[in-house]
Amino acid sequence: MHFRKFAFVLAISLVIAFNLPGSAQVAEQPVAIFHAFHQNYNDVKKFVCQLADRGYSHIQIAPAQKSNSSQEWWARYQPVDYGVIEGKGSQADLRQLIAQAHKCQIKVIADVVFNHMANLSGGDDFENLSKFPGLTKDDFHSAPGNPGKKPCDINYNDGNRNSELHCWLGGLPDLKYTATVKKIQKAHLKKLLNLGIDGFRFDAAKHMPANVVKEYVDYINRESKGKIWNYLEVITDSDTRADNYKWIAAVTDFVLYNSMKAAFTFGGDLRSLRIPIAVDDSRSVTFGRNHDTIREINSSAINPYDDPSDSYLATAYVLARESGTPLILNWDNADAPYIKTGVKFRQIMRQRLKAGGNVKENVLAAVDSSTVLLMERGNEGFFVVNKAAGKFDIPALDLTLTDIEGCYRELRNNFTVAVQRRQNGKKFVTRWGTQNRGGMEVRGRDALYFIREPWQQCQIDS
Repeated sequence: MHFRKFAFVLAISLVIAFNLPGSAQVAEQPVAIFHAFHQNYNDVKKFVCQLADRGYSHIQIAPAQKSNSSQEWWARYQPVDYGVIEGKGSQADLRQLIAQAHKCQIKVIADVVFNHMANLSGGDDFENLSKFPGLTKDDFHSAPGNPGKKPCDINYNDGNRNSELHCWLGGLPDLKYTATVKKIQKAHLKKLLNLGIDGFRFDAAKHMPANVVKEYVDYINRESKGKIWNYLEVITDSDTRADNYKWIAAVTDFVLYNSMKAAFTFGGDLRSLRIPIAVDDSRSVTFGRNHDTIREINSSAINPYDDPSDSYLATAYVLARESGTPLILNWDNADAPYIKTGVKFRQIMRQRLKAGGNVKENVLAAVDSSTVLLMERGNEGFFVVNKAAGKFDIPALDLTLTDIEGCYRELRNNFTVAVQRRQNGKKFVTRWGTQNRGGMEVRGRDALYFIREPWQQCQIDS
């Protein structure tokens, strides 16, 4: 009787498992993604294991399909032939990179460009179709009665998404999702999966019909048995919201980006981030900046920072949060020392969450400042950022209404902070670096990450 009951329950469980919708079968959310922006696969292979030591779980590589032959970064986003791996390395180079990454427990995310093909001539009509193997003019959106001609320009403010889906991005020939196109693009996904790819970023996803993106994600999930982590580039505008696509997979959080840009720019107020305006999805890919927001490399940069160091501080905040999936540009990882610390902090918080620790994110009102933000991560850690040029220094800090209590160590500078409860029941910072001072002291333009340690650590430091 007991065996029959067990067999029945097992059978029901298997039916449920194999009939879950594609969006429910997802791999574990990354701790942090290193964006190896426009880097050769062979060069990435040399340092990928260092990323594992720093706390990264994933690395995102440049698009792998054969593309426009220009050496500019944007040419990698202009496909020519999905059947050939050629760009920042060969198929053999990519296979070796993936193998090296897997040795170090780093997973590899491929960038796929399925909305359009290359603009080789600079005009507003099709190229020589012999450059696009397997495709005909019927596989592209064209002007009515003029096959091969650009049909229209995109209007991001007309109250509907027709032009976003059917017009060309500039002069880039826009693909229809015919049976031929789907077959070719699914073959590209399969080729990458066979090479060992662990995730996909869908470029320009908001210009693709949601049902097509869903079909591709479902295909990936079936082929990988749900082991792949996917996300979609969805740049919000008047006509497109994250809700149009977040039901399929994680999306890029340009809503949070804009909120942070306002807060971290000179004259902005960090108190606006106590309840941040962001995409309502804890999986969303978050960033202080990415390659689409940098004026120096993109003439159409999206809401760029005037001072890049403001974006570094925003990245520090992104890494401190419990919510979101941080995407860290390779340049920024190299240029701001606290970003490396933030990645390690995030890794430790993930480990402590798995161990049952309280790591809930909460921006605290204990510091009431437009230029300083203090965030607790439950009682397992806390984060502070000072965007002002000058030092922030207060002699006393009351943390009674927080979860922070005990001994904490700052990861980069390796000093300890003690938070103790007094006889009146209130909690104060009684030690900030040395036993001779309490309160808080943070240098200008800096970010600090603290993790909880055994109380003995503060006694040893004394």
